[in-house]
Amino acid sequence: MASSLPTTYFGGPDKTKNLLRDTLVEYIKAVPANGHISWLCYYLHDPVIFQTLINASERGVKIDLIFDGRPRSPSINQACIDRFSQPNHSLINLIIVKEKPLWEYLGIHWHPHLHSKLYYFSHPTPQVLVGSYNPTSGKEHIDEASIKKIGDHSISHNVLIKIDDQDTVNCLKGYMLDMQNYWRRTFARILSSHNSTHQSAQWSIDFLPRCGTHPINTLLSKKDSNAKIKCAISHLKGPSILKPLKIAIKSGKKIELLLNSSQRRVPSKHLTFLDKYQIKYYQPKLEEHCLMHNKFILYQSDQEHCVMFGSFNWSTRSRILNHEVIARCYDKEIISTFEQRWNQMITQH
Repeated sequence: MASSLPTTYFGGPDKTKNLLRDTLVEYIKAVPANGHISWLCYYLHDPVIFQTLINASERGVKIDLIFDGRPRSPSINQACIDRFSQPNHSLINLIIVKEKPLWEYLGIHWHPHLHSKLYYFSHPTPQVLVGSYNPTSGKEHIDEASIKKIGDHSISHNVLIKIDDQDTVNCLKGYMLDMQNYWRRTFARILSSHNSTHQSAQWSIDFLPRCGTHPINTLLSKKDSNAKIKCAISHLKGPSILKPLKIAIKSGKKIELLLNSSQRRVPSKHLTFLDKYQIKYYQPKLEEHCLMHNKFILYQSDQEHCVMFGSFNWSTRSRILNHEVIARCYDKEIISTFEQRWNQMITQH
């Protein structure tokens, strides 16, 4: 599986069901005894994944599973907790993030989520898969009420990108270690690693939360009026979210958006805003519970050509509270792959 360039994996209703789940399974199987697997994700619930991880631990692979203990649908992750908390899974280390911020004790019930999605594998060479995918099953294994909330990710639009550049892999491993530490999670916003950009030849990595300017704002406010910007946005909600779009449009940039059709994820008042500023958008008509869950920005101008992707939503909680990962890639082949996928997705409009 190792290569000199990242590999792109897209899931969706036009792809094989469970393609991203099965991709993770193959990566797990490739890790030998005394290897290491470390995952950080928002949701984790899939019987095939569970059994493959158990098989890996039984052959001597050390496994860290770091996930949100207070997600929107808590029952999803409870199955994982119940399965791996048994004494016979001693090589599987669960780190369940569910501490309360101080303001909750004052009655403000708005807590951050561990929303990042990172999948580290030590073999054949150290590599990390980064993207939007939560390893969750379809309605055959998850109750109907939960599927209505989180969607069916066995068929939804998602992406995983393999990064095997070792400096970048080490940066992401360091972040995963931070998320295992209570104090570094709690004060992540003021850490230097969260307020600076890790840069390599083909990659830049940013983490949220942070005190500094949001990376999306920085990208959209660049002074290159000829820029063409295509954004796949899973969630577009919150009072401050539309401001960077407004600034970009007023500076002369051309913007297109690919959005969910869900009112919860994209309120109608935000569509009214897009219409007002003549921002072109698409809302694919997908089958029930199938989401446009991709989160990426294709940016093309005379100054810069890149794709930005990761776990981030265009929502207030994601921007100011959540733990998120934002990757930017400058490799022409990877950018071309995202452009092809964009064109495929908008034809489902």
